[in-house]
Amino acid sequence: MSEPERSSMDVEKRMLLAIALSMAILMLAPYIYQRLFPPPPQPVKPAPVQRVQQPEAPAEAPVPPPPIPTAPAAGYTKAKARSISIENENFVLRWNTAGGILESALLKNMAKGQKALETIPKDLPETLPRPFQLRLEDEDLDKTVTRAVYEVVGTDSDTIKAPADLTLRLRTPDVEVYRRIRVPATGFAIDIETYVRQGNRSLPYYLFLGPGIGPEGHSTLGDFANPAVAYWQDGSVTRYTAGDVDEAPANLQVPARWVAMDGQYFAYGILDDKDIRSFLIKKSDIKRTDPKNKKEFLVPLLTAQVGMARDSRFRVFVAPKDNEVLQRVDPQLASLVDYGWFSIIVKPLLVSLKLVYQYVGNYGWAIIILTFIINLALFPVRWKQMVSMKKMSDLQPKMRSIQDRYKRMKRDDPRKQEMNVEIMKLYKEHGVNPLGGCLPLVIQMPFLFAFYRMLASSFELRGAPFMLWIQDLSQHDPYYITPIIMGVTMVIQQKMTPATGDPAQRRMMMMLPLVMTFFFLNVSSGLAVYFLFSNVFGMMFQFLLQRWTPDLKPKTASAK
Repeated sequence: MSEPERSSMDVEKRMLLAIALSMAILMLAPYIYQRLFPPPPQPVKPAPVQRVQQPEAPAEAPVPPPPIPTAPAAGYTKAKARSISIENENFVLRWNTAGGILESALLKNMAKGQKALETIPKDLPETLPRPFQLRLEDEDLDKTVTRAVYEVVGTDSDTIKAPADLTLRLRTPDVEVYRRIRVPATGFAIDIETYVRQGNRSLPYYLFLGPGIGPEGHSTLGDFANPAVAYWQDGSVTRYTAGDVDEAPANLQVPARWVAMDGQYFAYGILDDKDIRSFLIKKSDIKRTDPKNKKEFLVPLLTAQVGMARDSRFRVFVAPKDNEVLQRVDPQLASLVDYGWFSIIVKPLLVSLKLVYQYVGNYGWAIIILTFIINLALFPVRWKQMVSMKKMSDLQPKMRSIQDRYKRMKRDDPRKQEMNVEIMKLYKEHGVNPLGGCLPLVIQMPFLFAFYRMLASSFELRGAPFMLWIQDLSQHDPYYITPIIMGVTMVIQQKMTPATGDPAQRRMMMMLPLVMTFFFLNVSSGLAVYFLFSNVFGMMFQFLLQRWTPDLKPKTASAK
């Protein structure tokens, strides 16, 4: 390439670089954001916060604490370990009286044809705590409450249908624990009352979230991908991943409205507007065995130790990250769904998508219809793009003539600047905006990013079928058909567009469909459907514009 050509890289080449960088940002933005803006690693002093009244007030007043035990040793708790299941319309919770832990939480009716989904990790080492296990600061008392078997008060059955209460009680010479678990007939939240007494004194205690979330505790794909500990304070959500506590635990002495073990589409946690005092977030590495090659590998599991006030009553939720479900539990809990930087676009897009879905009953077709509406809204911009690119194409001979006059000059020759001045003057004389051809791509990029975040974070699209081989719009196309067709439509669209730039630059632009196809191979099929039909509708509108305005048709000679 000659010196003038190298020094006069035009807008199209820059746009190619911008698109490639944009796609890289699309894939890497969540990781870059976590590195650039990590949660504060140092303890924060408690600050007074304005508390928000919990929207769903308990139906009954808290049960008064049980009397201090005065019975002889024979009256202390002696019970056998039991697993007690409580089932309501939405989940099945199984509590184990050995340690008073939640050993299983199965979510029902997740999608057509799917079995109940387990959200609590299995087969964990004995040294690790269990979800919602009660712990005490005093080491001796802590061993007592974690190793003891609690007695069940009020029922002999191991299978209970909600609405129901489950009362677990422990009496020893040193400590007394009373836990009442109230499960409604429907919903994803339960109320728990907890009293811990030593003599005449009430004791504060800790509850655990984790280790991890989902049957394996950790996942890089699927329902429980991207595990994190999230908490809500003063109107914002902070998340800690395993990488954030890799060097040291995060000891946060701050009040919070809720603390959750968070995954891609599901979460469980503690919700309270006054009794959450602090939490310690740490990572535990456990060994797992690869079933294929039988090799052992380490899996990082997050744990949150949540400090609670004395004699407290709080809510526990185990729920899908569906906006409507979370809103019903608590309005602030809806912020668990992370739409990232593009939430201002994602939220109206999701509302519009769900509105269309109500009429067509298929999220795949809803995406296509919404894509058509977006392209229709961009129709005037697309027309200006084609007019601008046609003018740029007509100016190519004059631009090459200017470049030829300066091509023998060295790059550092001051007269080289005159070439750019002449080219800009040429643009001005003919009313050409060099950025006009790129404007629709720039406008469409936020919608592309917003669709990516919506499809990656919205529970509504989890397991949503489209047609034929696409049975889950949140997963990538299993046969890569949609991304390949998408690449073909990009090639056709380029052939329909007036050519600008020199032949070397046009060849670079022809590489763009290949790059985009590669990027889309493993994104959700819903996103591939969006971009594919965005190209299809773009070609349709482009064909109509060229039919109505013949001057906008590309000339065969210009493509050579």
